[in-house]
Amino acid sequence: MTELFRLKYFYLIFLSFVTITAISSNKIAADQKLKITADEILTIQEEGVIEARGNAVAVDEKGSKIKSDLIIFDRNESSISADGNIILNDTDGNTYFLDHLESDTEINNLKGNKIKVRLDDGSRIVGSSLVKKDKISGLEDAEFTPCLESDYLIPKCPGWKLKAKKIFQDNENKTIYYDHAQIHLFNVPVFYIPFFSHPDPSVNKRSGFLMPTVETDQNLGDTFSIPFFYNIKSNLDLTFTPTFQSKSNNFYSFNYRQINESGDLNLDASIDDNDDDTGTSHHIFLNSKINNPFGSLKAFMQSGNNDTYMRKNKINKLTILKSGLSFERSYDNYYFSMDTIGYKHLAIQNSEQWEYVYPRINYNINDIEDGIFNGNINLNNQLKFNKDLSENYTTLASSQLNWNKKSIHNQSGLAFENTANLRVVSISIDNKNNDDSNNIRFYPQIHSVITYPLMKSTSIINQTLSPVIMPVLAPYNNYTNAQAISSSNIFSSNRATSITQWESGPRINYGIDWLIDNNDKASFKLTIGQSYRINKNKSDTAEELSDYYFITDASFKNNHLSNSIVLDRKDKDVKSISMNTYSELYDIKLKVDYDYTSSKYSSLNEQIAVGGEYNFEDNFYFKFTGTKDIDTNKNIGYQYGLLYEDNCLGIDFNYYRDKTIDRDIKESDGYSFTVVLKPFGSTRNYGKSKVFGPLIK
Repeated sequence: MTELFRLKYFYLIFLSFVTITAISSNKIAADQKLKITADEILTIQEEGVIEARGNAVAVDEKGSKIKSDLIIFDRNESSISADGNIILNDTDGNTYFLDHLESDTEINNLKGNKIKVRLDDGSRIVGSSLVKKDKISGLEDAEFTPCLESDYLIPKCPGWKLKAKKIFQDNENKTIYYDHAQIHLFNVPVFYIPFFSHPDPSVNKRSGFLMPTVETDQNLGDTFSIPFFYNIKSNLDLTFTPTFQSKSNNFYSFNYRQINESGDLNLDASIDDNDDDTGTSHHIFLNSKINNPFGSLKAFMQSGNNDTYMRKNKINKLTILKSGLSFERSYDNYYFSMDTIGYKHLAIQNSEQWEYVYPRINYNINDIEDGIFNGNINLNNQLKFNKDLSENYTTLASSQLNWNKKSIHNQSGLAFENTANLRVVSISIDNKNNDDSNNIRFYPQIHSVITYPLMKSTSIINQTLSPVIMPVLAPYNNYTNAQAISSSNIFSSNRATSITQWESGPRINYGIDWLIDNNDKASFKLTIGQSYRINKNKSDTAEELSDYYFITDASFKNNHLSNSIVLDRKDKDVKSISMNTYSELYDIKLKVDYDYTSSKYSSLNEQIAVGGEYNFEDNFYFKFTGTKDIDTNKNIGYQYGLLYEDNCLGIDFNYYRDKTIDRDIKESDGYSFTVVLKPFGSTRNYGKSKVFGPLIK
């Protein structure tokens, strides 16, 4: 009997322990599908009801969670209701804020009022009421915006929003639908749509309309274009863009993209509606890459049936179209390429606009070790057949052997870069208007770059001063005239750019390189050079001693200046200046290109091209690009405008003036206006713009 009493007391103590533990943790598992915790939990057994008050949390077996001041679970009805400061987190990453909520125990079907939803990407929907069934959510008197409040231009005013009587969100198909929708910009209604749908912002690629562009132009009139994107498959899509113009033909553009294991294809095309009865104009551009185990094979085509169609309608500014095939293969120190190309010159107005290269073959062997002189050998071979604009046919075969060796003399400190070249060219020209010619040309040359680096270093600055002497030994030939010297080729061993030519005659290039830099990303380089020709032929009218060439490069953090000046050797006057600058100062980015040629030595030419961007306020930019002929004091073209761009809205407004004239292309000016409702596009990708000067990226 004593043992029975002891066992009874043990069960009483154990039951009391379980009860105390349950009360102290305030946690109840309802049918093992729903877990409820709260500061206070009341169970009404006869009604099958559990009331959780104070920091109440209900979590279903899939991970959906409800937080509220009060949660009531009805076991008999398999339902949940909540009141006060409700936060619902679903399994798709969306968060709902409500005043009242009724739901099933799996939190799949629910009703609520005064609803606010934050989607998993930060976009928001608000409405007066919510009905959710499985993956479909419906909201009454609702608004949607992807704009983040931290980026609002105006307090409590998103850049744009869609307001509708009803909004339906399909989480399975990732689509949002609107019934009687209005688009608001800064809370001002600007557009009404009876029915509208778009992918939710988590979708990277989905069929639908992209953002329109509105323009006005002196010659084209008012212009409106709106692209439609068709997502055929994950690896191929099509964009169709109709463009309507009040003073010129409408035209329709297509862009088809495809990528697969075989390669990739990009097709751009357009055609106008021939409203002026002058003949239909069109263009077709194709770029493709064909994957294969042997090398890189590319096919490309640029075709148009009207020389000015694309430039006139601002499709592009190309004046030379290029079509053909190319193949490249490289392996270790071997390189092989073969291409066949046709060029059409749109700016040439006579009947012969085409030139062809078919084929051109290159075969190079690089980095061959020289075991005798410890140098390096490269062998470059080329075979080419082409027809030029004068309808002359040229067949060319070339082989060039290059030997190079670098060394430093230990006792004197002189650095040598010795090079020997031999090019053999076989050329046959079938002239249309002159006698044909056939010859073999030999171009031997030996040169050395001799420098004497003088270095000085401190804890702050490093300096290198290097006198440079470059003797070049090459015989005179009958195929190459004296080559123009410039700042870019003052230390070049061969200033002739054509493979059929080689700069002839012995000469010496010499000068000084001075480099100074510190550890704060600042540097300055100055190069001074001059060239002297030896034993110049009497028939050669070029000067024996060249002018002085000065080249400077200076950089400091994000600021850079490069400048080249040619100084006349005789009267020490400036012949030409070429300058390029890029600078960032506070919120200003500026690029300047300046070119000047003195009328004392050639035709006067002085031009300046400027590109700039000023971020004068958060997300606000003033942009400018333009080119001006300073000599005639005439603008070649310019464009300026304002860009506003944040995480959800882009507005690009520009005015331009274009002085280009070519046949039916006339001087024009006008405005362009682009509004982009993100995440459906970007003002940096949509809308038409003209670039006259350096481009700020």
